[in-house]
Amino acid sequence: MKAKKLISAIFSLTLIFTANAFSLAVPELKGRVNDYANIMNKEEEAVTSKYLENLENSTGIQIAVLTIPSLKGENLEDFSIRTVEKWKLGQSKEDNGALLLISLAERKVRIETGYGLEGKLTDTKCGLIIRNVIAPAFRSGKYAAGIYSAVKYMGALASDNAELIEENVTDESNDTAEDLASLVYGILFVLGWIVVFSNITRRRFFRWLPWLWLGNMMGGGRHYNSYNSHDTFGGFGSSDSGFSGGGGHFGGGGASGGW
Repeated sequence: MKAKKLISAIFSLTLIFTANAFSLAVPELKGRVNDYANIMNKEEEAVTSKYLENLENSTGIQIAVLTIPSLKGENLEDFSIRTVEKWKLGQSKEDNGALLLISLAERKVRIETGYGLEGKLTDTKCGLIIRNVIAPAFRSGKYAAGIYSAVKYMGALASDNAELIEENVTDESNDTAEDLASLVYGILFVLGWIVVFSNITRRRFFRWLPWLWLGNMMGGGRHYNSYNSHDTFGGFGSSDSGFSGGGGHFGGGGASGGW
C-alpha cells in the first residue's frame, strides 16, 4: 500500500515537472513595449513607449505590451497570468498594472488587468477594445496603429480621461444604434426611389427595381471608426532603460479575443 502511494506521488511530481519544463517561458521584460513578434518598427515602438511612459509619470498606471510569435500550444490565459506574475506590473499598493498580450500565429489577444484597475478597465470594456479597436486594425495589417490605439483607450479608461474615451469602447449599444440607422436609411432610400420612378411609369419602375436594390446594398455598408487614422509614429527616442514592474498583483481580470 505504501509502495503504491509512493509511486503515485512520484508520478504526480513527474507530471508537474514535465508540464513546467515544456511550458512556454515568459520572456524578459525589456521595456514598456516588448515586440518579440517583430510587428512594429523602432519608431512605432518608441511612440507607444513614450505614451505609456507619460501615462505612468502622470498617473502611476503601468501598462506594458507583449507580442510573441506563437503560444506553442500554451493556453493564452495561463501564459498571460504567468507573465504578469513575473513582471509585476503596477504599483504594489495600487495594483494598477495592465498587460496587452498578442500572439501572432494564433491571432489571439489578451488584456490582463491588475486588481486596482478592474473597476475601471472592466472585462466588458477590455472586450470592446479587442473587438472594436484591435481586431479591425489587425485584420487590415495595421498592427502598430491597433496597438497604439488600444493602449490609449486602456490608459484613458484606467485614468478616467474622458477626452480620450469614445463610444465604441464604452457602450456596446453603439453597434445596435448604427445597425438601426443603416436600416432606416436603406428603407427611406428605397421608398424615395419608388416615388420618383412610379411617377414616370410603373413598367419602368419594376424594370429598374432590382438595380436600385443592388445599388442600395452596395452603398449602405457600415463604417467602423475602430482607430484614429491621424495617429502618426515618429519623433521620439526610446526611454525605457531600467523599466521594471512595481510589484502589482493580478487576479485574472480582463478579456481575450482574436482577429
